[in-house]
Amino acid sequence: MKCDFCGRWFSEDEARKECRGCAVFGGCKNVKCPYCGYEMPREAGWVRWLRTRKEKRS
Repeated sequence: MKCDFCGRWFSEDEARKECRGCAVFGGCKNVKCPYCGYEMPREAGWVRWLRTRKEKRS
């Protein structure tokens, strides 16, 4: 994933580690950038599929 605020790339696993202290029961479905702390909505499944397909072609 790419942070919309700082522009750095990170994996969803890194974002989950950063956002463990969430008080929302069951999770808030947001992703938190491990570098700057910016929270954004989780990447949609079809977007993830397109991105991985593009990466495999490169």
